[in-house]
Amino acid sequence: MDYAIVLYFDNETESNFNNIIQAIANSGVSSYMIEKEVIPHITIADFHAEKIDNIITVLENNISDFMVGDVIWASLGSFVPRVLFAAPVMNEYLINVCININRLIEPLAPHCGFGQYLPFQWVAHTTLASRLDNDSLGDAFNIAIQKFSIVKGKCIKLALIQCNPVKEIKAWNLV
Repeated sequence: MDYAIVLYFDNETESNFNNIIQAIANSGVSSYMIEKEVIPHITIADFHAEKIDNIITVLENNISDFMVGDVIWASLGSFVPRVLFAAPVMNEYLINVCININRLIEPLAPHCGFGQYLPFQWVAHTTLASRLDNDSLGDAFNIAIQKFSIVKGKCIKLALIQCNPVKEIKAWNLV
């Protein structure tokens, strides 16, 4: 089974992104994020594991190492043609969280894919629309640019989620 570790945001930031996601869904372009009940987030690690008890234990034993952090999303981007996202400005907080989470997980479970969530190979992003094609990507982008402005927010939770189907396993408040 594939899993991810993600950062969740303060209510205002989450609401801001949900408004864009909802506008894209209302337009008929893509409702995937709504249908799958995907909470706006930044994925900081992904891995494959048959059992996750040891992952949960390691996260619980080290959660005090992870703090609330400030993030600024300043632009929109795409993984052409499938995903439209808001791109955070890389800062020390995001880099350190990615490095430290991957350091904890690496001995316990192999990463997924091509290592796209490993430190220094990672394009941090908050997905606004997914499962797009060339035409719907353009449509989603046009909707998003009307709603998007620079977002200043906080990462307030760390969560372990199951991928496909998306399901939260456990979330921890950051201090």
